[in-house]
Amino acid sequence: MNISRFQTSIATGRFTLPVTVLICLLLWIIDLGSWSDLANFCITLLTGYQLIETNTAFSVIRTRTTFHVSCYWLLVSGLFALHPYEWSCWIPILFMTSVYYLFKSYESYHTSIHLFNVSFSIALGSLIFPQAVYFLPLFLLGAIVSRSLNIKSFFAFLLGCATPYWFSFGYAYLNKRMELFYTQFAQITHFEAIDYTHVSQPMLLSWLAICVVLLVCSIHLSRVSYQDKTRTRVYLTFITVAGWWAALFIALQPQSMYPILFIQLICTSFLAAHLFILTRNRFSGIFFIVTMISMIALTCYNLWI
Repeated sequence: MNISRFQTSIATGRFTLPVTVLICLLLWIIDLGSWSDLANFCITLLTGYQLIETNTAFSVIRTRTTFHVSCYWLLVSGLFALHPYEWSCWIPILFMTSVYYLFKSYESYHTSIHLFNVSFSIALGSLIFPQAVYFLPLFLLGAIVSRSLNIKSFFAFLLGCATPYWFSFGYAYLNKRMELFYTQFAQITHFEAIDYTHVSQPMLLSWLAICVVLLVCSIHLSRVSYQDKTRTRVYLTFITVAGWWAALFIALQPQSMYPILFIQLICTSFLAAHLFILTRNRFSGIFFIVTMISMIALTCYNLWI
């Protein structure tokens, strides 16, 4: 079996997803720290379902596939530092909800409703992880490129941003704990000094490897994007920019790697699936094998450490 045929058989095979589920389940069982970690596992499964629905609804990869879901589940399962449950592990679900409605707003007649849902989801996530608000300008830019931003939808976007904070204000006021409300805004503007000592060596190496995969996939996309429809190019461009936006955030605030890395993994999984499913040549075959070997090695290293 030649390299490209091996790549195709894995990327498009119908047994890839079931095998992936078994591998992921085994990895989570091996690293099960507490029963609350199972909640994070369920959230990871739900995020994968959102990836499937998004690709089915908008044909981001031009074909119905689950390979991007397999990539995401394997990456998350192999990074054991992402397994412990925290409130911020809901961020990928809220991020994918915003992405879904942003894509749905493309040249839509109901842009106000969609952009309200986009900003509401991100703002809701900022109550869990305050720095999530820095993704709002990215989605606003995405709305401009999607031709869905006008005066009415812009104010709907602002209303979506404010709504979670109105509820937060009401909760703090009724319980006479206004410091809870003020602290959220203080944390948004709080930046710690860049310090990688808080990041374990396996996680740092894994993040760098993911950045390399993201870089190669981004370059590949820039070379072959003309083959996609205009709508699909807009979707893929947003995913690429979001991936690098998350990578830059991690580089500047490595202490926040836990929630933001989920977003980078989502974007990388989409772009990797686009490369490995739609490209069949010697380069993609070699890169596919190198990526697989690297991910297996990093997973073993994470497990060993």
